[in-house]
Amino acid sequence: MHKISRERVTQLARDLLEAMTRTRSVILLKEREVVRQSIAHALADELKREEEREENVRRRIATMKKPPASRSREYETLFVQLMEEEYLREGLDT
Repeated sequence: MHKISRERVTQLARDLLEAMTRTRSVILLKEREVVRQSIAHALADELKREEEREENVRRRIATMKKPPASRSREYETLFVQLMEEEYLREGLDT
């Protein structure tokens, strides 16, 4: 995963807020800017947690007795499998 800029997170928050307010089923209980900031903060937090999960998986692979070659098909398969374990450990669905 590549790092997303703060500007991109802000734009995604704006886009999500726009999509939410276009539907009649969403009523904002706070000012739009407060909601947008909350969305941006939540996105940034989740992206940070995702980076931490990926780093945990890379560390686990690196400490294996015979780790697969980086960027090999075996490495990628193992990486996905271990990421799923990280999600399950946190109670998240994959």
